[in-house]
Amino acid sequence: MATEYTWHGDVDVDTPSLRAFIAAATAGEQHEDGTVFLHGMYVMASHVQPEDANPAMSLFGFEDRFRATFRLSPPVDEQTTWHVEALMAHTVIAFAAKAGGNGVLLFNGEQAVIQYVGGVVVFDADWEWDENPETAPLLSQFPSRILPQPLL
Repeated sequence: MATEYTWHGDVDVDTPSLRAFIAAATAGEQHEDGTVFLHGMYVMASHVQPEDANPAMSLFGFEDRFRATFRLSPPVDEQTTWHVEALMAHTVIAFAAKAGGNGVLLFNGEQAVIQYVGGVVVFDADWEWDENPETAPLLSQFPSRILPQPLL
């Protein structure tokens, strides 16, 4: 079974720029339909029109202006899963550093695992980031605390 993470943010970024950023950050290959593919994961991303915005993002303190879904393949092997999870985290971190704004990475659409406010990234302390050898080092670079879970 595939695992899905959804990233929402409030920066007003157009779809082609968002997809290009994700492709560059993950070293993925962007297909004609804009989906970014790499071994173990694919990513669909777009600017969100106001009428399609998820009103639940206001619970995190921002308006939904873009959305990206990271769909991890059923675990091929643990190393691949760890690697694509790390690429996903690095993508969110790099975007927050470059564009600022506010955003949240949700596991299965409801559990906040990374959140950033004003570009400052925080990892959820209740998530298994420390179990992944590629994401564990990030916990010494970025704060980790129990994040609010308004969707649970």
